[in-house]
Amino acid sequence: MYITDEQILQYKEDGFLIIENFLTENERRSALDGFYKHFAPPYHRYIEANRKNETAKEVLFPWDHSGLNHVTTHPDLIDAAERVLETREIRLGEGHLGIKYAGEEHWTDFHIDYGNNTLGPIIQPDDFKHLACFYCFEDVTLELAPIRMVRNGSPDNEFVPMVVPGGSVCLYSIFTRHAASPFLSDKGHRPTMWVGFNRKDRPWDGARTFTYKSGARGEAMKRFIVEATPRQRELLGFPPPGDSLWTKQFTDGMVIRYPGFDPTPYNKKRID
Repeated sequence: MYITDEQILQYKEDGFLIIENFLTENERRSALDGFYKHFAPPYHRYIEANRKNETAKEVLFPWDHSGLNHVTTHPDLIDAAERVLETREIRLGEGHLGIKYAGEEHWTDFHIDYGNNTLGPIIQPDDFKHLACFYCFEDVTLELAPIRMVRNGSPDNEFVPMVVPGGSVCLYSIFTRHAASPFLSDKGHRPTMWVGFNRKDRPWDGARTFTYKSGARGEAMKRFIVEATPRQRELLGFPPPGDSLWTKQFTDGMVIRYPGFDPTPYNKKRID
């Protein structure tokens, strides 16, 4: 779902923007399939396993799963990030999964996220040079611990609960106050993904480096590199087609390292 300029302005006024049904149903189901296979089980399987997570517990991007990788680097989310950050030169700063289960204790204090997303100060007023997002992959009701978002200038007790259908996304600033809420139901879960974007010219901001040193696995990275568009690869630091990096030697090397990599977009615009 395309995010309009008017919605971006609303995001900057309020400090957050909730977009219901951002993902198509196919995108949502595919992402949820990857979530349950690679990170954590749904509630009923969790209970059957005596509250044990018997999956691989793979928290961070990339995953060896096309659906999860796609929604992390969703084209419409990239487009919105460019307009929020006011530059095309952006990096993927975050991509991780989380789940909350009914019957467990959760931290519910209101807070802002600057502390673990930048080495810079708290900016007042917010300069909107960071963008954080989170997906809700399944329907969230008031009983299923919705995240509480606080509009800029409002007291915490005037929060907006993110009660949304599955496939919805919230864009928010790392200076926007928010909190989890307690489960009111004795069963159920809330599967979530966080995605963040940073400007390339602000290296002090806390973008992750998605390499093997950060825990990326070979097959997962291979899947992403092979399936990604040139624009999606830019989020990890590769330059766009036409850059002098893309010599025949370099593209041939990419094909060797990542079998299935298509050099065609880079060959068409090569500067030798």
